[in-house]
Amino acid sequence: MQWMGRVQNLFAVFLLSACAETWGCPTECQCIGRVRVTVYCDFKDLEKVPENIPLETTHLFFMGNKFRQVVPAMFMGNVKKQDGTFLPEKGSLDQLQVIRLDLNPITIVNEHAFDRAPSLKLIYLPFDVKIQRQAFAEMKNDKQTFDGFTRVPIHPLEDPQFAAFSKF
Repeated sequence: MQWMGRVQNLFAVFLLSACAETWGCPTECQCIGRVRVTVYCDFKDLEKVPENIPLETTHLFFMGNKFRQVVPAMFMGNVKKQDGTFLPEKGSLDQLQVIRLDLNPITIVNEHAFDRAPSLKLIYLPFDVKIQRQAFAEMKNDKQTFDGFTRVPIHPLEDPQFAAFSKF
């Protein structure tokens, strides 16, 4: 009988750890982590960024949705309380390092689009997207480099459906 109690305790610990992964996450998405959060909102038919993106987000996956443009408001998160609920106040996603926006019908990246994500190191965009001049602080004339980012070359065997830019 004592082993039954241990099994129940282990099951309770498992359930709590599983819930911790999704603690404080948009209902449309899945989140992993608390200190460094990865948010998966891919292939959800989203037309706009859902509410309650945690400020601690480091990786944001929005592939395969219905976003038509990239705007600064996409990189705003909500302040999370101790109980996992969110306050209405918004803040910049200062820890965001990777954003995947490929496989969206995005036609344009608006001016200053990434200003609210200062730690961004890797950006995936649809291949034929138009990037406005001030979308990145210092777009170069060659359209291959800007503000410390370099366009990742496409491998001949890859499907060129997206363009990637990297600071790595």
